Amino acid sequence: MSSKYKNSKRCYLIDHHSPQPPVVTLDQLNISEYEQFFDTSHIDSLMVYCKDHWGVTYYDSKVEGARKHQGLKTDWIQEISTVLKKKKIEFIAYYCIEYDEGAARQFPQWRARKPDGAPLIREDEFARWSLCCYQTGYREYCLSQMEEIVQNYNPDALFMDIFGSSLCYCEKCREKFHSAYGYDLPSDEADIRLHMSDMIDFLDDNAQEFLLDVKQRLKAVNPGLAITVNFSCHYPKPVRDLLDYQFSEPLLKDNWFSSAYARDTAIGQYPILVPGEASQVYNYDTVSQYLCDLSSIAAQGCRVGMYSGSQHADGTLDMEEAKRLGVVYTALEEMEPYLTNRTPVKSIGILQSDCSKAVNMPTLSADAILRMKRHNPHLNAILGAMQLCEYAKIPYNILPESCLTKSLLKEYDMLLLPEVYVIQAATVSLLEDYVAAGGCLISSGQTGLWNADSTLRECSALHRLFGCGPAKVHREYTSNRWSAYLRPDSSQPFTGLIACTTPPVSEHFLEVEALSEKSSQSAESSIMEMLHFDLPCVSCDSDHWVNWWSPPPGKKTNYPALLHHLFQKGHVFYLAFDFFTMAGTEKYPYTNDLFTDLLLKAQIQPPVRHRTDTPDIIRTAFFETETEYIIHQISMLPKRFHGDTPPIPAGEIMFKNPVESAKLVYPQQEDLTLSGNGTCAALPPFTLQQIILCKKK
Repeated sequence: MSSKYKNSKRCYLIDHHSPQPPVVTLDQLNISEYEQFFDTSHIDSLMVYCKDHWGVTYYDSKVEGARKHQGLKTDWIQEISTVLKKKKIEFIAYYCIEYDEGAARQFPQWRARKPDGAPLIREDEFARWSLCCYQTGYREYCLSQMEEIVQNYNPDALFMDIFGSSLCYCEKCREKFHSAYGYDLPSDEADIRLHMSDMIDFLDDNAQEFLLDVKQRLKAVNPGLAITVNFSCHYPKPVRDLLDYQFSEPLLKDNWFSSAYARDTAIGQYPILVPGEASQVYNYDTVSQYLCDLSSIAAQGCRVGMYSGSQHADGTLDMEEAKRLGVVYTALEEMEPYLTNRTPVKSIGILQSDCSKAVNMPTLSADAILRMKRHNPHLNAILGAMQLCEYAKIPYNILPESCLTKSLLKEYDMLLLPEVYVIQAATVSLLEDYVAAGGCLISSGQTGLWNADSTLRECSALHRLFGCGPAKVHREYTSNRWSAYLRPDSSQPFTGLIACTTPPVSEHFLEVEALSEKSSQSAESSIMEMLHFDLPCVSCDSDHWVNWWSPPPGKKTNYPALLHHLFQKGHVFYLAFDFFTMAGTEKYPYTNDLFTDLLLKAQIQPPVRHRTDTPDIIRTAFFETETEYIIHQISMLPKRFHGDTPPIPAGEIMFKNPVESAKLVYPQQEDLTLSGNGTCAALPPFTLQQIILCKKK
């Protein structure tokens, strides 16, 4: 197998989906200019369009119905692959699957269909791509063309874009669904919500089957070919496991959080994150914004890539993009010694569940790529959990449920369960053992309250850990936006807004009742109700309201909003509202303070943490080797303030166990002062980013 993906660090894609002349002529396309672009941009990996969203090829395909771009005078893939091999640049062949405008127009029987038979079209602001269904003859069309590409040009890797199975109502898809599930493929919104789990499983299975076909056909031609798909980290584990490496675009707020998620769902699979928003050709961001964006990917442990529309309609290139990218990639190459052969520090684990992604989805986007981009409620809550940990400046990792083991959980000080709606029986046992042995857990809302078939349970699967019985989702005040307010117990100290007012929760909360200590089934158990809900004074409708904003509190209740359950040697905090999702919206500022309060009450001691007065400005990544901690910090000011990079105080790094030394290694070398018998390293101010190495004793 080509192993270039294991070592390539600086990828680029010239994003040139090109309609036929006269719109895009390509009459000035020149391989020498391309070669100059490669040298200037300092890339070591290039993704090359072989077939794009328009369905045009950039080589002479012999497959019936293929349409080469009419502006090409040569076999462009042969020309460009020759240059890449000469320069020892990784050659990734790009092939688009579901978006194929040409095939859809030429072979209407291949089109993906809506329930009424109308064609499924991606209606974006600037593009209207038609979708094709690979349960039709289009499947063989794609497989045959990809075989050609691998046979004729010997790429190092093949990348499939727009890969996942879209929801199609053609006869083939209807028949296949009915055969698998015994009922008709749902089409109205109510039925779709009722059968959401089956439908998502069906679509994921379609994608997995197609990927298996691709691997069988292409590996027969070249067993050494590496195969991947876009948005890899958002597919279920059975699909991820079939990939040679994982490739994703950022979907979680920004590159920093997207990279952390991609890294942790691709252990051992050399993840790469490739944004298209780091630049807009003709309307360029500053170089410092490029550095902030792309360094965030490297800092979090992913390989770095980027794509942009740097090719003009005549085929010439906008070299300004290459110059800016070259500055960034040169800087990243300087950092490479500190970006490899390391692992993330373990302290807080955030549970991720493939089984939970179908639950509470408001709608099911037919377009597979829009399903990725619009997320699911569980993923939104995961993002909130990541943001809370980032603000607290404590190391965190995503833990896919399918990878959990007793020995792995022992390595974590705390686990977060962000709206993990479905908890498998084996996971319940693992979590109970983890807490009983002294672990700490924070959970929220509807975690464990759903079955894998998207039906509600009476009690959470984790109710013994939470310390409560039956749970009911309270939606009476959903129209208010704020469904309740938090009232602290007078004996419980809190900071932030909870200490001075009654901050709101989002559109719903959970009615639960704390178990008596006798019914908790543990002799070593106590349950404390730390917060309660106050209800609004009225539910807003066309006849009832109070003022211009959400109605204020009006009635106290005994419903606990926060339970603290001492469970044998460990403890559990259960928040009976959508705490992590609220944190992710950034509309509830008290969530950071409440999370900090819970960390203090839990008394966890992470191996390393960052203390700063500017947690929203500085992002901090924590890695380690057997002998060192590697801490990478990046300022978000360039991203927020159009490239400005004023110096900012960096604070200090705190260690659970004393370290022998601390040294700044990027952007310059500088020994740092240790105090507290080696448990605290004072950091210098920095402008854009810095890397610190701390030698363990």
